[in-house]
Amino acid sequence: MSSMRNAVQRRPHRERAQPLERRRLGLLEKHKDYSLRAEDYGKKKAQLKSLRQKAADRNEDEFYFGMMSRKGPGSRITSGKSWNGTVQGDRGNKALDLDTVRLLKTQDMGYVRTMRQVVSKEVARLEEQVVLTRGLDRLEEEDDDDEDLDDDDDNELPQSAKRKAPRKIIFTDDVEERDEALQDALGADQEDEEDGAKKSENDDFERAKALRRLKRQLEHARKKLKALTDAERELETQRAKMAKTATSGGRTRKGSKIMVRTRKR
Repeated sequence: MSSMRNAVQRRPHRERAQPLERRRLGLLEKHKDYSLRAEDYGKKKAQLKSLRQKAADRNEDEFYFGMMSRKGPGSRITSGKSWNGTVQGDRGNKALDLDTVRLLKTQDMGYVRTMRQVVSKEVARLEEQVVLTRGLDRLEEEDDDDEDLDDDDDNELPQSAKRKAPRKIIFTDDVEERDEALQDALGADQEDEEDGAKKSENDDFERAKALRRLKRQLEHARKKLKALTDAERELETQRAKMAKTATSGGRTRKGSKIMVRTRKR
């Protein structure tokens, strides 16, 4: 009997559609939709209640570094480790008026200008040292070339025109003592030549090391000078924008330059 009842075609029970005058509101909400929405609302309400309880029970002296850059819900997820050190939110400070801020900008610009002058003098000094170090190297190379040319000229001169080097005469009793004296003299000459070569190599190495150090200092000073120059220009632009009257050098919101005409005298 039940199989016959199931075989008979039954009337489909369709869900009630949204009326035409309420079609702008979307699909008609059913009871299951309301149940899901109510359940989600209850979970969020309980979570907010627990958070309020935790906030009420917290220790006022507690501190952790996450407080430094708190922007709002989900900020830790969006920013991640890209924290720039800026403290967000209301810190309870009183906002200064425009005149005071402009005066502080003037003081900041004066400090930046003073530091820029100091760094510019340092850059000039380092540039002079680098040029002098390179010039000394070139002079030494030219002196070496001149010495080589002088040696070549001496070799080309006849034997009678050459100046004889002073000689030391050693008297020996037998042939063995003479050979030992000759070996000692040759060894002393070789040691002197090796010491001179090592000394020249050490001098060249120290000079190259000092030149590299000067170049590094000069590069760092130039970067610092550029940063200070940009900061001074930015502060000057900010002061111009904060002035009571329009000043030259600024720009409007549309991007056009502000040009102030001065009265002809």
